Amino acid sequence: MNTAVGVLIGMVTGTLLAARRARRTAARAEAGEAVLLRVGANLPDEGRRYSLGRVPTGGEFRWMPRWSWTRLRVLPADLRYVRAREATYREMLRLPIGVLVIECESSAGPVRLWARREHAALIAEMIRSTGAPNPWMP
Repeated sequence: MNTAVGVLIGMVTGTLLAARRARRTAARAEAGEAVLLRVGANLPDEGRRYSLGRVPTGGEFRWMPRWSWTRLRVLPADLRYVRAREATYREMLRLPIGVLVIECESSAGPVRLWARREHAALIAEMIRSTGAPNPWMP
């Protein structure tokens, strides 16, 4: 019983801290500061797994993989925003708490991104405004 209560308190505390950090990052981005937003990417035709990456604010949309061994290395260059939606129950099992799924299309097929709720509008606007060139340079 004590262990379950401790785990529950830890989960709630972690969720609150992550949400606070996301709000602070969004406020810094709105103020014009260059920050990196955590964004996961997935090509549904290749499976369900999302690859973690980052998107720098203050310019064009450019997704960079978080690690060199990330499964998905490059997103298609011609992303077009379709819609943002809540995660389905099946996606909730794999994604962080409090994220929205951003659906896009490209010449290579559909692309899904996840972003924190506070960052989703910023990400969607970056995709809409730049046409999303993605020359990832290591």
